[in-house]
Parts: sequence; C-alpha cells; structure tokens
Amino acid sequence: MKSTLDNKLSSNSWKKQTLFFVGLIVCFAIVFSVGYSIGENGRIEKNVISNFKNTNSGKPDNLDFSLFWEAWSKLSERSVQAPDLQKMLYGSISGMLSSMDDPYTVFFSPEDNKRFREDIQGEFDGIGVELVLKNGLPTVVAPLSKSPADQAGIKAGDVILAVDEVDTSGLGFNETVDKIRGPKGSKVRLRIFREGSDQPVNVEVTRETISIKSVEWEYRTEKGKKIAIVHVRQFGDDTDKLFDDFVSEIVKTKPAGIIVDLRNNPGGYLESAINLSSYFLDGGIVVNEKGRSGDNKSYNVTKKNRLSGFRTAVLVNNGSASASEIFAGALQDRKSGRVFGEKTFGKGSVQEIVQLSDGSALKITVAKWYTPTGRSINGEGITPDVEIKGSDSKEEDSQLDAALEYVIAD
Repeated sequence: MKSTLDNKLSSNSWKKQTLFFVGLIVCFAIVFSVGYSIGENGRIEKNVISNFKNTNSGKPDNLDFSLFWEAWSKLSERSVQAPDLQKMLYGSISGMLSSMDDPYTVFFSPEDNKRFREDIQGEFDGIGVELVLKNGLPTVVAPLSKSPADQAGIKAGDVILAVDEVDTSGLGFNETVDKIRGPKGSKVRLRIFREGSDQPVNVEVTRETISIKSVEWEYRTEKGKKIAIVHVRQFGDDTDKLFDDFVSEIVKTKPAGIIVDLRNNPGGYLESAINLSSYFLDGGIVVNEKGRSGDNKSYNVTKKNRLSGFRTAVLVNNGSASASEIFAGALQDRKSGRVFGEKTFGKGSVQEIVQLSDGSALKITVAKWYTPTGRSINGEGITPDVEIKGSDSKEEDSQLDAALEYVIAD
C-alpha cells in the first residue's frame, strides 16, 4: 500500500501520509465549546453521570477528569436545548484537538472521515478549492487548476466571509464546506475578502464534478527549441503512473528543457513527491522528517534519475503547498532545477490519520518537513530563486515566460 504525506496507514490506523490535499478536501471538524455553570450564589451541585460506559478507560493517571464530567453534567442538566450526547462527545474530542493550536490537527466525524477518503480518490462535486481554517475563517489554500473556482477568479489566500449570504464566522468550518459543496450544475454565491482589497467581492460559481487528472503536459517551441511543460495539479493516486508516462516520452523526444508547473498544487502523497523528485536527482536525500523527539529521518531517492540531464525550471506560487514544496525544495537544494514564481504556502507538516472504533478519525500532526539542506518548510515555504509576481491576466504569464527564457538559454 502506498505511503503518503499527511496520513500514515497501519493495521489499527489509516496510515497514509498525505500532504495537504485536494480541492474542498479539507474536512476539518468544528470546535464545539463545552462549559458549565456553578449555579446561583456559587452553589456547586453534585455531579450526575448516568448511562455512560467506560468513563475511566484510557484516562491518564496524573489528570483529574472529574472536572470534565462535572461540566458535562451541568451542560446536560441546564441547557435550554435538549442535549445531543453524541454531538457533545464529538465536540469534546474536537475541542481537545483544537487545544494543540495546529490547524491540521483535527477530528473527523464518521461522515467527515468518509468524505475525506472519497475526496482523496480524486472525484467529487463542488467548486474545486482546498480550504483551511485560518484566524477562525475558511481560507483558500489553492483553487484547483481549471476548476470552477479557478475559472471564477478565486485565488490562494482568499478568505470566504459568507456562503449564499450566510456569514461563515457563525457557521463553523464543516458547515461552510457543506454549503459550498452541492450537486453539479447548481450555483453557490461566495463573499470573498482578498488581501490588498478595500472591500469584499461577491463571486458566483457553478458547481461541477471535479475529476482531477493530476498530470498533463504540452510542448512549446521558443527560439527554435522544443520545451516540455508538465502540469502537476496534485500528488494523487494517478500521479506516479502519469508522470512515468511523461518521463518515458521525454526520454524519447529529448526536448531542450522541462518546466514543471506546480502552481496551485495543494499537495498529496509523500511517496509521489519523493518519486517525482527522484527523476531529477542524482541519489541522496529528497526530504527530512523531524518529530517531537527531534530525531531526524531522511527520505532518499526512489527512482533512476532519468531527467537529470535536462535543464529544468519549477513554477510555484502561494497556492503550492506540502508535496509541491517538498518537490521544489529538493530540486532547489540539490541544484537540479531553478524555481520561479512566488513564495509557497508553507505547509510542511506530517499528519497521521488514526481510525477510531466508530468510523470517526483523528488527524494528528506528528512531524515536520525539512529540505535536504535542513530548511524548514512549515510556516516558511520555499522562496523561489527568481521571484515573479503572478498576473491576473489569462493572456499573460510572466512566470512561465521567465522559466521559458531560462530553459532555452545556452
């Protein structure tokens, strides 16, 4: 079974290390607040717990859990709303994970977990954006290339303030995801704030079935030289096979250079990031992993360097995250490719998906990623060798133009 970057799969945990992943894929759980009142005049009533099983199972010895059950009982007894005990349980777990102050350590309800696993296979109905909860609001990591969101002009870093006139600050993250999703052909209206803008803007997007072919390529002729441009939109289930097909064709056609376009690629499987990087590297380290203990684990090349003889440029922007940053950082550090564009997103952490007994799951950050020379990816991103701001124009692409000039240079 394939090993991936943000999730690690084992016999008792769904252990695929995935990086960041795929258009409206992020299904971060809502953080529910659980509290209690000590009653009028400071009166503390007797803690009442009934009809619960295993209240002490797995409880740490050095922590008094009576406060939690006191709060649980007070909320159950005094809330004007009838308590939904399952929702309270999931909210408690979600709140516990939120205490880590890590937007990637989250709880998946059984429904969220099922949706996440379906999404990672690469097809779903929606608009084609990946979201993360940032400063309490859903924020676009990247629109998928050629998705409805991309065609509507949604950009990495856009903050979604409202969905169909409903304020997202009061919705919660999962509800926001659910409202944005919908059947193919239906429309969704988003109110978006973009850094540098004075006012929010409204964008209407028609939902489509998002079926992601992760690798596509084309050729351009510049100054009499043939250049291969390969677009890697995510590091998913089909990426290794498609990129291997590309490599086989390139070895035969022998273009003057290669441009790897990772713009708005939100990530994917670690194994794919390592495999694709390996085609360009002459042995050695692709990426380093450091966990809480500080121990370093290095991931080395896995493939023969069939493309190392080709002059190579890598295109990135602030929507390039996770696996994309591993690839760009590896080629940059190892002097196997020159990076063009804008600073990347800066998501360089490893999540482990741990399956729970009822079909829910925990997504826990267990390590962080570093480039071959030891540069931190998380929170830092990859700074291009040649920084060029992207253009809003569909007719102009200054980043691609600069990469073309580089690969055809003598």
